[in-house]
Amino acid sequence: MPAILPPGAYVIRNRGTSTVIHTDDGVATFERDEERFRERQIWWVEHIPGLDELQDKIAAVYRIANIAKGVSLDVFRCDDKSKVIAFPNHGSPWQLCRLERQPEYTDGKYYHILSANSGLALDARSNRVLTCTLDCNSSTQSWEFQKPVVSVPAGWLRIRNVSSGKVLSLTYSSLPPITVVPPSSPSPHEAWATQWSFTHASALGDGKTGNRHYLIKNRLTGTYLRCCPSLAVSREAAGSVNACETTCNYESFEFWNFELDEESNWKVVHISGPLLEELDVPLLGGNEVVCTTKTPHEKKSWTFVKELLIGMFLRRT
Repeated sequence: MPAILPPGAYVIRNRGTSTVIHTDDGVATFERDEERFRERQIWWVEHIPGLDELQDKIAAVYRIANIAKGVSLDVFRCDDKSKVIAFPNHGSPWQLCRLERQPEYTDGKYYHILSANSGLALDARSNRVLTCTLDCNSSTQSWEFQKPVVSVPAGWLRIRNVSSGKVLSLTYSSLPPITVVPPSSPSPHEAWATQWSFTHASALGDGKTGNRHYLIKNRLTGTYLRCCPSLAVSREAAGSVNACETTCNYESFEFWNFELDEESNWKVVHISGPLLEELDVPLLGGNEVVCTTKTPHEKKSWTFVKELLIGMFLRRT
């Protein structure tokens, strides 16, 4: 069954209340402000291929996940008015949903979000508490998936070098990232190796915040980009680029900023000052990537590209 909603980053707005799905310690509905609450109000929505046939359902099956927190919308209970929670991704049926288009509305594309486990509909009628209720066609059960309006793109993206057209890739956390020619028909493993997300520092809490500070996370390995002292080939390199393991020790994370160059391409700037650059140096089947000085060069310019790829079932986001 073809998916009816492209995979991507969305703000999920309720028709009846005009509030959006918001996660903090739990899940609620809140006034929309994704620039301020980037890591709380932006969700990655992706079709799970194959489950439609296995479950013999009419509507396509999706997962709604928060990238920064590594959680999915979760409806464990099957009772009417069950509370929706956010729980670490594990792929069970109560973390999956079906989307049913509501063609009666002509002022936008609205959907019922139905639990794949219970068939109950997500409902925003209960004063900021998100629940699942019996489907009675209330406007508080109608949802619109809107593109987020933020200064730095959200979701899983490819980081593509302007000069070569190659994309940043990481296949194992013990290896350094490289740039590779984008695979034309990638396997899920190949696709996730080239997908990255930008998590604002505010998601770490404890005052670990800066207005323009971000973590850069690889989807396949779950690790974060960092810049370290190195044996890099380039004489002006400040360090090589590698990845740090996912950890609760926030001191091992390193932050990055994003700036625009004269051509409105992105510069990826380590918090200590050097820029992410692709070298014309072969490494591990691709090109070496280093941190270098701020001297302008197209090898230090990048674009952030969304790719429409099917996801992998029972894998973390």
